[in-house]
Amino acid sequence: MIPPPVLWTVVVLGVIAIGYYLIQVFEEPVVRAHQIDLFAYRVAGERVLDGVSLYDTPLIGTTKGVFEFVYSPFSALAFIPVVALSGTWFTVIGSLINFAIMAGVVWLAFSWLGYVRDARLAVVSVAVAGVLLWCEPIRQTVIFGQVNLVLLALVLVDLALPDRVRWKGALIGIAAGIKLIPAFFVLYLLVTKRFRAAAVAGAAFVGTVVLGFLFLPKDSWQFWTGAFLDPARVGVPDHPANETLKGMIARTLGVGPAQQLLWVAVAGAVAVIGLLLARRLSLGGRELAAVLVCGLVSTAVSPFSWPHHWVWLGLLLVYLLHLSLRRGAVFDRFALAVTWVASMGGVLPLLGAPVPTVMDFPSWRHLGVIYHNVYVWLVVAIFVVVLLRIRRENARLAELESALR
Repeated sequence: MIPPPVLWTVVVLGVIAIGYYLIQVFEEPVVRAHQIDLFAYRVAGERVLDGVSLYDTPLIGTTKGVFEFVYSPFSALAFIPVVALSGTWFTVIGSLINFAIMAGVVWLAFSWLGYVRDARLAVVSVAVAGVLLWCEPIRQTVIFGQVNLVLLALVLVDLALPDRVRWKGALIGIAAGIKLIPAFFVLYLLVTKRFRAAAVAGAAFVGTVVLGFLFLPKDSWQFWTGAFLDPARVGVPDHPANETLKGMIARTLGVGPAQQLLWVAVAGAVAVIGLLLARRLSLGGRELAAVLVCGLVSTAVSPFSWPHHWVWLGLLLVYLLHLSLRRGAVFDRFALAVTWVASMGGVLPLLGAPVPTVMDFPSWRHLGVIYHNVYVWLVVAIFVVVLLRIRRENARLAELESALR
């Protein structure tokens, strides 16, 4: 149960956050709700209907690597309904759908953590989603009309299902069929020995590929025989907005074969460590924490992740809020505050800062490598904290076993 003082504090903050966000949208709709990525998805849907290639030219403009279609042909089929939206409704529906999904994700997370599913939880979920409008990955996703929250919701709903559900894994496969990164969760299903769910996810993914070939054979051939591996379609690795291990290495050490090998080695190690930690968390009954680790790791090891790809940080804030409600949870409250400062977006200008996020401050005394890559360092910090807590739990278990002898 959420304590009444916390409940009312969250509700008040949510109302203020939503209210001020709407004020900004009405004052600068072209800046705060342009839905440019949703527009690109609509163009992809139109190309499917018109029989125009998805990958030969950018969806918007003519500049190579800018607004290229980087999703699968199956996703273009899924974007066809967006073609029906236009004008004001295009902006309103695009923004509201993402906000509603965020509120639903918050509700599902709290439900998963054992909170009673009542009217108060629904109100709190909407309020927390309102506050998260000022978390940069969520803020950008809503402004751009991105698909990231949809993918997160598909994965979360799937993994929240009991293991006995025969079609568990299907939503993960569909999410991976839209965008490849969620396929990381198939590895998570394997390391946690949910082999049937992993097989279902794989079958669902293959089904999306087959559908793509049935309806868009030429585009499917072009995508799966090379377009999906072409880094030029997304952006150069040292792009300032590439919040990944590869981006950090490229901006710090340069771009070349040696740096590429270093990234492969580091990303592989981070992926393995993340999966092992997630497995341990899952075995300990902390399934949501395990899912969070996988979501954040999959984003960090990706070749290219824009800040709006890091929507898992919004869910991390929800989980840290839950931990902070426990008596004496001083460290968890500190972690919540640090994560909020690292991930907040649009708050700093209200305090007089010239930049929207901590990542945008100019480098100072070589410390830019830390705050310019703050999302990646958050993942490293999570690794350290989880490892320390596992070690502490092992020590307590050893003491208990010794006392019982």
